[in-house]
Amino acid sequence: MSVTPRFGGGGGGSFNSAGGNAILPEKGDITTQELAARLNREVSSITSVRVILNPEGGLQRGGPGGGGGGGSSLSLIATGSDYPEIERWMAPVLAAAAANPGLARPRVDYEPTSPRVVVNIDREKAAALGVSSQTVGRALETMFGSRRVTTYIKNGQEYDVLLQSERAQRETETDIGKLYVRAASGETVPLSSVVTTQVRGDTPDRSRVDRLRSISLQAQLNPGYSMGEAIDFLKAEAAKQPGTVTVKWGGGARDYLEASGSVGLAFGMALLLVFLVLAAQFESWIHPAVIMLTVPVAAVGGLFGLLITGSSINTYSQIGLIILVGIAAKNGILIVEFANQLRDEGLSIREAVIESASLRLRPIIMTSISAAAGAIPLILWGGAGGEARKTIGVTIFFGAIFATLVTLFVVPVFYNLLARFTKSPMATARRIEAFEDAEKARVANAAE
Repeated sequence: MSVTPRFGGGGGGSFNSAGGNAILPEKGDITTQELAARLNREVSSITSVRVILNPEGGLQRGGPGGGGGGGSSLSLIATGSDYPEIERWMAPVLAAAAANPGLARPRVDYEPTSPRVVVNIDREKAAALGVSSQTVGRALETMFGSRRVTTYIKNGQEYDVLLQSERAQRETETDIGKLYVRAASGETVPLSSVVTTQVRGDTPDRSRVDRLRSISLQAQLNPGYSMGEAIDFLKAEAAKQPGTVTVKWGGGARDYLEASGSVGLAFGMALLLVFLVLAAQFESWIHPAVIMLTVPVAAVGGLFGLLITGSSINTYSQIGLIILVGIAAKNGILIVEFANQLRDEGLSIREAVIESASLRLRPIIMTSISAAAGAIPLILWGGAGGEARKTIGVTIFFGAIFATLVTLFVVPVFYNLLARFTKSPMATARRIEAFEDAEKARVANAAE
C-alpha cells in the first residue's frame, strides 16, 4: 500500500488538518470499504485528533458538502437563516445518526465551542501610529499561519516558499504581543500597543450553500449498509424535526440521487429504443411486446444475484440492468423470428412456436453462456474498482442465466396467445401470389 500525504486537507487553507491518499495493491484479502471501516473503529479511540478514513468511489466530484463526491461518504446539508437555529435542528439528527450501526463517525462542521484567539484592533491607536489593519492582518497570517511568498524550481519540480514563525514562538496567546509591525513612517511598532486579545469559543468555519447559512452532517457507511438506506434513514429523521430548515445533499449522497435519476431515465430510453427498433423490423407492435417480456425476467434475475451476493442497488447495478436489456431481448428475437419464418412456410401458430423453441434452444443457450461467461472476470477480479466491476458482473451473470431459463417458457406461451392477432410477415405476399395465380387461371380459361 502506498500513501501520498498532504497538508491543508480540510480545504480553504486550513492550518490544523492534513490528508492523504492510500492506494491498495491490486490483489488483497480485504476490500477498500472493509479496511476503512476497520481503521475507523481503531482510530475512534484517539482523542487528541480526529481521523476519518473515507474510501473513494468511481464518481468523484467536488462541491458543497465535502466528501469529494462518490465513495461511501454522505453529507446532509441543512440551510437556514441562523446558525444556532440550524444547530438545534441538527442535534437530534446527529444523535440518531450516531446510534445507527450502519453509519460510522457522524460529525458536523459547526463547532461553536472550539477555542479561538480573537484579535481586536484599536483603530484609533493604530491610526495615530500609522499602522493599517491590513498590515496587522498580514503579520498575523505570516507569523502564526503561513503565507506563500514565491516558488522556486529545482530539478524540474516547482516548490512553494512558505513564511512562518518557529513553533516555539507561536504556541501561546502572549506570543502575539511579541510581534512588531511596521508603521507608515517606517518605524516598527509593538503589535501589543494596537491590539487586544481574548480566548473564546467559536466555530472555525461559517459555511454557506446557495448564499444561505449551512451546517453539514457527514458520515461514512459501514459495510453492508447501502447509500439508499442511509439517505432514507436521514430523510426520515429530518422529517421529524420542526422548523424552516431546508435539507440538501452532498458527497456520495448527492451523486447517488442524481445518478439514480439519470440511470433510470437511461433505462427507460433503452427500453423504448429497443422496442421501436424491433417494431420497425417486425412491422408489428405485438411481436416486440412479446420479446420485451424477457426484460423484466432478466431484471428479476439480476436483482436476485445482488441479493445472494450481498450487493446493493446502486449506479453500477443499474448500468448492469441496462446491459441486460439487449442480452435478454436477444433470446426472444431468436424464437419469434424463427417462428414467423415457420408460419410463412404454412405451419400453424402453435406448431411454429413449438418447433422454433426446440430448434433455437442450442443457439439461445450458447449465446447466453457466452454472455454470462464474459461477466465472470468482472466478478472474480479484484483491485482498484473491483467492487464496482463485481456489481456489474453479478447483475449480468445472474440476469443472463435467469432470463435464458425462463425465456424458453415465457416467450412461446405469450407468442401462442398473441400471435393470432398478427399476420405472418409473408401473408400479404402469399395473397398477392394467390391473386396472380387466380388471374392467370382465369385468363387461361377465358382463352380456351
